[in-house]
Amino acid sequence: MPNIISRRFLLKAAVIGSCCSVACSSLPLIAWADGAPAIQHPMMNPPNYTSKRRCPNCGMNLNMWARTRHEFTNSEGGFTTCSIHCLADIAVNSDEEPKQVKVALYLQPEKMLAVADVFYLVGSSAKGTMTMTSKIAFESKKAAEGFAATGGGKVVDYNTAVAMATKELGMSRSTIEAKRKKKGKIKDPGREVRCQVCGMYPARFPGYHSQIVTAEAKQLHFCSSQCLVVFLEDPEKYAKGVADIKSIWVTVYPGGGYEYAMGLHYLVGSSLMGPMGKEALPYRNKAAALKSAQENGGKVVRFKALNPALVMGE
Repeated sequence: MPNIISRRFLLKAAVIGSCCSVACSSLPLIAWADGAPAIQHPMMNPPNYTSKRRCPNCGMNLNMWARTRHEFTNSEGGFTTCSIHCLADIAVNSDEEPKQVKVALYLQPEKMLAVADVFYLVGSSAKGTMTMTSKIAFESKKAAEGFAATGGGKVVDYNTAVAMATKELGMSRSTIEAKRKKKGKIKDPGREVRCQVCGMYPARFPGYHSQIVTAEAKQLHFCSSQCLVVFLEDPEKYAKGVADIKSIWVTVYPGGGYEYAMGLHYLVGSSLMGPMGKEALPYRNKAAALKSAQENGGKVVRFKALNPALVMGE
């Protein structure tokens, strides 16, 4: 079974997803078969299933969400994601088919198998990861059907499961952002909040503002990606006592909406200006960023490559 996401395959995603989609419960704990122990997902005190700390696409803790994690490669290297949702998101936004894809077994998260060798159960009562329709993997069809006997759902292969995840991407963005705001993971800056670096008001620049969440759950707001990058170069200069940065969020250009900073593609050195002039403009889609670079100059890089000199063209 080839584990690919071809263009034709993506076009079929809506049809396949519509045929297979089943609503799931939001309960974090479920029981399997005849009185087996409850299954915790996410896991509150998990073992170290992976040395990778956070999903590169959404920033979630990989060990907490280890039951649904995926591993794969593309031209940028190796990735470990919290879910098939984030795998599909990276595939679409990079315009690359994931290769050498493996998935953790839902009931044995320490074990990862090639996706050609597993069966996915979609739409069961198991809690979804980055989606309301869970997609969990089992080593055999019998095991998946055994879970479905009490938890519901439909048994499918990898290509069907990833097609469903691809179809859900656009529809799920607003829901995911609303949940993040409800939980306090991200917050819109108030009118009185000032940029941590330049002192301007981020609320006046809704198309450009970004924010950092510290390990102490403190939010630091910035009017632009330029100020964010300047801050990260020397955090102590602008905010005393910032011991650990938990997550970084930026506003996607040009459509808006918050996304985890590490998962995006940044256009730097272009003629497009922001509140502070030169910007690192965050795009979801790499092809869109490259097209903008052709039209407006500059080049496209990942977040880890950003620094003040690169952003400001020094």
